[in-house]
Amino acid sequence: MNTTTRSLFAALAFACCAPSQAASLMVPAFTGDATPTMRVTSLREARFANVIEQKTDFSCGAAALGTLLNFAFGKTLTESDVIAGMMIGADQAVVHKMGFSLLDMKRYVQRLGLRASGFAASPEKMLALKIPAIVLLNVDGYRHFVVIRRYTPEKTYIADPAMGNRTIPTEQFNKQWNGILLAVAGPGYRLNTPLRAITPVLSARNMVNEAYPAQEAELLEYGFSHSDFF
Repeated sequence: MNTTTRSLFAALAFACCAPSQAASLMVPAFTGDATPTMRVTSLREARFANVIEQKTDFSCGAAALGTLLNFAFGKTLTESDVIAGMMIGADQAVVHKMGFSLLDMKRYVQRLGLRASGFAASPEKMLALKIPAIVLLNVDGYRHFVVIRRYTPEKTYIADPAMGNRTIPTEQFNKQWNGILLAVAGPGYRLNTPLRAITPVLSARNMVNEAYPAQEAELLEYGFSHSDFF
């Protein structure tokens, strides 16, 4: 086995044994007194960055809403917190069979002192979307709530409670989407929310550069008021 072949096998062995979870690895060839470490982020952890993962079949709505509230409004809610909150006044049998509804979300948001509004939006209107919002997709007959992060003519970026951050061809998204989005407004909104910052992996050159924070005036049409920012 020549040197090149041995190096290839060594690289493959490292790749196959790489941790699935985040880990801290010692930095080699360091001669200082302390032993520095370098944090390694797993692919799964990166995929679910700023996304609450759903734990049950019926909780995509709770996880999507929790994602929006945590990373756009600075809340510290678990999926269980949101489920418990939305169960108040809801028909539990219907929820377990059909999942939560936009009305369940709206009621819960209002109890938190925020406002939620449903909007019918055309693809043309979506190109000007300035905030993350919740949308309902029909994926092969399965109703699934996700957070839409950004919409472009070619690609739509979503935070999916089941699959993490992912990109869908916009033509496919339009076929799955029912044309309604749920916008949440109120005090505490983070103008620089990470849900709007899109950085494709290994492709800084193709970065979505429109991810500048929205201006307050641009948010008024989504139910915000100037007083939300004072």
